[in-house]
Amino acid sequence: MSNFLGSLQNLVPDTCRWENGRIFRQVVYGIASTILFVYPVMVAVIMSVFFKESITMSTISAIILALLGIGMLYHGGAAATLSTLGIILVILSSLTTAIYIVVVNQSHIQMSPLKLTFYVLLICMMCLLAYSFTSSELPLQLPPSPRAWFFTGWLGLVPTVLSLVFMTIAIREAGATPTAIMGALEPLTAVTIGVLVFGESLTPRLVAGIVFILLSVMIIVLGKK
Repeated sequence: MSNFLGSLQNLVPDTCRWENGRIFRQVVYGIASTILFVYPVMVAVIMSVFFKESITMSTISAIILALLGIGMLYHGGAAATLSTLGIILVILSSLTTAIYIVVVNQSHIQMSPLKLTFYVLLICMMCLLAYSFTSSELPLQLPPSPRAWFFTGWLGLVPTVLSLVFMTIAIREAGATPTAIMGALEPLTAVTIGVLVFGESLTPRLVAGIVFILLSVMIIVLGKK
């Protein structure tokens, strides 16, 4: 039962992530994405304040470089506007992601990463189903075609199930703060795919952002040796 309750705690970020659609309707996508990836800072602060983990200069340097890199990758246009509700939602999303990482690291749940992910997503699915049946904003809708079923299944498996399983393994093996900082590779991966697959332009700003993020990851990797 204690293991199951531990998995309930890990539900927090997943049930909050469905709010991302509302977040991006309230805040410009680039601004929201930049704020979302401050969760490494939140993880470092939580680990330091509540679990007395020392914050080294290399960790601080890696966090600063990662935030600079993400800021270079995402930027709003000149007409970008901020919404108070949107800012609050994206900060809550970032905070719950940080809590997820810390709980997995500190709870010492005796459960395989795959089983833990199963319980997290099962409870998440139940919450989303309950919301879809009680809200007019998000009615339950099945994929309309085989092609839609394929991409829905792919999105559920690769960036969701595999992502959470690998994150759980990384948290247990590398620790909460290093895993959070290396999460900065996520927007870098998105930019790389955009350039290589979809023909998006590679600007000096993007190159600078990529360099900053890779430097932050190198600092973490070298600091572990």
